Amino acid sequence: HKPLDAEGDTQRARIEAIWRQCRAEHGVSGPFLFGHFTAADAMYAPIVTRFDTYGGELAPDIRAYVDAVLSTPAMRHWYTEAAKETWPEPGPHEQD
Repeated sequence: HKPLDAEGDTQRARIEAIWRQCRAEHGVSGPFLFGHFTAADAMYAPIVTRFDTYGGELAPDIRAYVDAVLSTPAMRHWYTEAAKETWPEPGPHEQD
């Protein structure tokens, strides 16, 4: 994967700051943004997958949060079901 551009780095830093603030102010009782799993963690689940796939080396606190979300039963189920998905061959307009 190609590295993030300046805008991507800015957006990543903004998301990391939000996660750190939530964890520091509300998440001391557990591994999620507000301690226990909430709708906020579910909302960030797609972003978590992008950090896991494209984020490069993550800071230890961010990696711990990403791992916590990815280890939930819902996320494990999502990945299991996605692995079963069959994809058609790309058409001419979809090829690089």
